[in-house]
Amino acid sequence: MAHQVPDPQTASFFAGLFTSFQVAILEQEAENRFRPIGQPPAWFLSLYPQFARTGHVTIGPESPVLHNFLTDAAETWCREEGATARSGFWTEEDPSGHSWHLEATALRHGHHNLLLLQQGVAEYDQQKTVLQAAREQMLHQHDEHRHHRRTQQELTTKLEATELVKDDVLAILQHLGLAILLIDEGGRVRFLSRAAARLLDLPEPVPHLLSWDRLLPMAKADRLALQTKIQTPDARREWISCSIETLGGHRLWLDIEVQDDPRDGKTKLLLLHDRTEVHQLRRLLEDKARFHDLIGKSPGMVRVYQQIQDLARVDATVLIDGDTGTGKELVARALHNASSRRDGPFIAANCAGLTDSLLGSQLFGHRKGAFTGAIGDHQGLFEAAHGGTLFLDEIGDIPHHVQTSLLRVLQEKEVTRLGETRPRKVNVRVLAATHHDLNQDVATGAFRADLFYRIRVARIHLPSLRERKEDIPLLATKFLSDAQTGMGKAVGRMNPAVQAMLLDYHWPGNVRELKSAIECAVIHCTGDTLEPDDLPVEIRNKRPFGSSPIPELPTDERSRILVALRHAHGNRTEAARALGMSRATFYRRLTDLNLLTD
Repeated sequence: MAHQVPDPQTASFFAGLFTSFQVAILEQEAENRFRPIGQPPAWFLSLYPQFARTGHVTIGPESPVLHNFLTDAAETWCREEGATARSGFWTEEDPSGHSWHLEATALRHGHHNLLLLQQGVAEYDQQKTVLQAAREQMLHQHDEHRHHRRTQQELTTKLEATELVKDDVLAILQHLGLAILLIDEGGRVRFLSRAAARLLDLPEPVPHLLSWDRLLPMAKADRLALQTKIQTPDARREWISCSIETLGGHRLWLDIEVQDDPRDGKTKLLLLHDRTEVHQLRRLLEDKARFHDLIGKSPGMVRVYQQIQDLARVDATVLIDGDTGTGKELVARALHNASSRRDGPFIAANCAGLTDSLLGSQLFGHRKGAFTGAIGDHQGLFEAAHGGTLFLDEIGDIPHHVQTSLLRVLQEKEVTRLGETRPRKVNVRVLAATHHDLNQDVATGAFRADLFYRIRVARIHLPSLRERKEDIPLLATKFLSDAQTGMGKAVGRMNPAVQAMLLDYHWPGNVRELKSAIECAVIHCTGDTLEPDDLPVEIRNKRPFGSSPIPELPTDERSRILVALRHAHGNRTEAARALGMSRATFYRRLTDLNLLTD
């Protein structure tokens, strides 16, 4: 390649200029051979010492980076004037081992193919710093990425383990068959076990996020009670019993238990305990233990039920005897309701405590002016009970002349009002009751024998409560339920100690006394459970009076009263209570038996 030699002044200028910029400018003479323009800088002479001998530089494999760049430079030199190509920085050692940081630029100017070699210490260090920072950043990002991947792997492993535990717990839960609802703070159902879905007759798939009260349709009072339990602190919660009707139309009786979710106290667990079968069995048992309003499953009461059913088929007069408070009127009502006269009236009359004239007037009626105070005609109980049943309680206390009139009515089936002579036909079934020993009264002449045999066509004996103590829990539960409803107090339970004390007591007042004791206890109860201190004092002390056990009372009334007075140390109130009598009746008996000495 021919080249133009610059004049000395220009060459001197460029030599000084290139020396100042530490740039070596080479012009291509042959493919790999180059001639410096001007005086090359000192570093160039150190790097290419052959220049001092030959006056030119040959770029060979010993300078691989620059040698490779010549390929790019050749393409640039083939382009139009002004085209350039840059090699980027590289490091090359001179023969003495010193490292130089260089950058080459290919440039075509006119017909000259120029190659500029520049030592770039500052740029190289700057780029090195940038590269180092980029490398460090990349390494940091790589570390972070690796850390994230490791964390992700750990979380994935833990999630898999959690899912496995969840599946295991869920499988165990489903296997146990527990009916469970998991509800969130808003009352929405977040989980429903298969047992609960089957119990509630829910379709597949089971709806989620529904309100619990839509899945458990119950009465308003039960719903409010359960809502209160859900909002009540855990330690004060109790089960709630309720009845619901499922989507399939089945009636269920449930005990619902509310528990806090151990993971989150705002989330609740509702455990549904199906008591339907127990409820149905209890109803069957109650039906078996009840006959009309009579309650009891003891052999004595079962025998009474059978007698009532047998006597309901006939129209005979029945004498019902038993201790005071055993429920003789209930037996009479049951007999009436089981008979063909159940659509007729049932009239109960207590023959004790009425004067002779008043009792006759009450039973048979009177005509105006029949006696002093008879200001108008009066229909007697026999006429009022026409077509039905007349229950004469305490028939052993009626006066002798009334016994005569009563006997005539029973025989003739007609009644004559006081002050009249015209008999009136009546169709009345008479049921009588007494706590007297009428055999003894007949023997002493206090009761007419013919009337006794007339009213004792059939007989039902009611056992005392102490003879059927197995009925006490049943009766106490019934009376507790009645008292709870009547008084509006939420007393639904009974301490087992209370039941034990009830069973240990001898109940001289029988069922009536038991009912009064339960009502008294409910009045004094301050919680929702009957406690021993709520019971009357005589039951808590087990002995109503005296310090010795109560002996079996004799059947003779005079002897019974004397025994009761002796054990009450003369206290007539306690003796009357022991016999199940009011104080007025007790004093009247004392008068009749000439036992009232002061």
